[in-house]
Amino acid sequence: MKALCVAVLLCGSLLAAVSCLDGNGHPDLAERPTCGAQSGPHPKTRVITTERLAGLRSLLADPLGNAYQPLDAYIVPMDDEHQTEYIAPQDRFIKFISGFSGSAALVAVTAVRAALWTDGRYFLQAEDQLDCNWYLMKEDTGAPELAEWLTGQLKPGARVGSDPKRMAALRWIKLSEKLKAESIDLVSVEINLIEHLWTEGRPVARDEPITVYPLEFAGRRWQDKVADVRAAMKAASSTNQQVTSLLVTQLDEVAWLFNLRGDDLPNVPEFKSYAVVEMDAVHLFVDSGKLTPAVRAHLAVEGCQRGADCVMPRRYEEMTSFVAELSRRPGMVWIPSSWSYAGGASYALYEQVDPPKRLFQPSPIIRLKGMKNSVEIASMKQAHLRDSTALCSFLAMLEKSVEAGEPWTELSVEKRLDEYRGRQDKYRGRSFNPIVGFGPNGAVIHYKASEATSARINTSSLLLIDSGGQYLDGSTDVTRTMHYGEPTDFMRETYTRVLMGVIDLGKVVFKKGATDSRLDILARRHLYEVGLDYLHGTGHGIGVFLQIHEAPTQLRIYQKEEHLMEEGMFFSNEPGYYESGQFGIRLETIMFAKPASDLPYNFSGPYLTFEPVTLVPFEPKLIKTELLTHDQLAWLNAYHARVRRDVGAMVTSQGGPEAQQTLQWLEQKTQPIVNAMTKDCPAPGAAGSPLQGAVVVTPAVLALLTAVTAAAAWRLA
Repeated sequence: MKALCVAVLLCGSLLAAVSCLDGNGHPDLAERPTCGAQSGPHPKTRVITTERLAGLRSLLADPLGNAYQPLDAYIVPMDDEHQTEYIAPQDRFIKFISGFSGSAALVAVTAVRAALWTDGRYFLQAEDQLDCNWYLMKEDTGAPELAEWLTGQLKPGARVGSDPKRMAALRWIKLSEKLKAESIDLVSVEINLIEHLWTEGRPVARDEPITVYPLEFAGRRWQDKVADVRAAMKAASSTNQQVTSLLVTQLDEVAWLFNLRGDDLPNVPEFKSYAVVEMDAVHLFVDSGKLTPAVRAHLAVEGCQRGADCVMPRRYEEMTSFVAELSRRPGMVWIPSSWSYAGGASYALYEQVDPPKRLFQPSPIIRLKGMKNSVEIASMKQAHLRDSTALCSFLAMLEKSVEAGEPWTELSVEKRLDEYRGRQDKYRGRSFNPIVGFGPNGAVIHYKASEATSARINTSSLLLIDSGGQYLDGSTDVTRTMHYGEPTDFMRETYTRVLMGVIDLGKVVFKKGATDSRLDILARRHLYEVGLDYLHGTGHGIGVFLQIHEAPTQLRIYQKEEHLMEEGMFFSNEPGYYESGQFGIRLETIMFAKPASDLPYNFSGPYLTFEPVTLVPFEPKLIKTELLTHDQLAWLNAYHARVRRDVGAMVTSQGGPEAQQTLQWLEQKTQPIVNAMTKDCPAPGAAGSPLQGAVVVTPAVLALLTAVTAAAAWRLA
């Protein structure tokens, strides 16, 4: 049967991509752009997986000993044992079996087909990396979900296996229910089949000691945090059912709770561990070799007994049996369920607790960690100021160098940017692998430059740089998009509409109790007005020297769950636009929620607003000022005034041979914008006519502008 083709809009592009379905409603492998008969040369980043898939299928049909019964399909989640978003190299099983290296995916393999699911950030990357053994399932574009696909591939009575340690309990339960409805069983396979196959070239796990996180940055003692957790456990109890223990399975939650940091994962200062908090005892499950004398003293582990402010260390491998033991004691066991970026407990831990003993809901630590205390807020501001200073100094140098015709590539930009951040106090490395995309590479939302793909940077197109640093006093994440030549009118319009979204979200005032996803429309509305969009969320929470994507905050207009936006939460404000094969635009600024003061009224408040902590200018040559409203322009000028003041002061204090160059660049990029054509309410449609004449900036005009800027600055200070 000829495939049925359905057009879907991808990445806000003006070009429609085509997703073709076969007779069963599944994506047609032959219609993958790089797998058809006329597809031409394969992408340089493609990984051939034929032998690996053959090995896995052999294990499905011929089990290892008596460890499991024959299987009809096998599921490989992205998760490690802690269901964390960023995983160690030795745990990247999906990369091994499929070749796909993105951070979000799910794989299912049957005797005849292999499929990979991923979201809009990775559609282009997955197309390039997956060979033609794979069906690419593009989420939210009409592709079937995992359960639907499996039931279409398998017959009643089939057995689908997976490692219960590497799948979140909530995902396992929902998937099992859907498969059971079609008489298909989801079964636990204790031996991980990918791990069994990956015998060559698998990275070795890091073996670095844990360190104590100073109270001057943490703001609260670990004993006080444990007391807060116990208060949450008590609040979750009822008269008949007392919550007596909480499982702590997320790595960032363990690190935050005990004021500890580690080095087991790339770019994230965390360590492989679990914890259990009881009403009269605290347990830490970790490799004992990681506990230095300083850490042992910090946790008061020597002679620790129940009832004392101390931590009982236990072997990492004991967690599963210990949870089973908890199930046999009186009281309820709080098992974290998935919530936002927190994956929750694995199904392997969940099934150790008898159903009547389970309290299955999100961990209370998510909210406690997300609402930063006053010390953490002050620390994050300082970390972002130093990081912004480093990025401004780098961008000033890069612009001058590119315009002079000096050679730059995406990879050389990555390397030099690391050097600039490395000059800053308290710097501890990248917070994630940077995204440096020039021209068409910028349209790949989570692009990673390699020797095979690294483009030469020149004045012909847009350059997108998404990067961040880990500092002892905070984590940073910032994106700016530049053009070192003459941008097209369409580039300027799309950049401006993205910037208008940044501003509208940044200056909003909202009543306490609002949820994150409801705010997303503010960032997208100016793109929506002309039929454009982007296929990623608008914002994520961010930790203090921890995860770059931190629960609970998750601004996604299309998500099913909602999370309260509360005072003290830091998050990214990052709308974008991506023209496939041409360019990408993203503007990311970290902000935090604070009380909205000086409001003329207070109808059933309190109210909250946002303050930006990222201080890096937006590109004036890419802004069509005639699209901006007066309020948007006032916010932008106030923001740029603060950038010029705060970053300029730090550049001056740090000095160095490039200080004057950076100060001149800051002065140029943050000049107040005065535009007589600015509208109160821009009409949807085309960008509008260009300015017919220059605006003369007289002292009187500057005085007026200063007054308008001051009126807007209260939300930025």
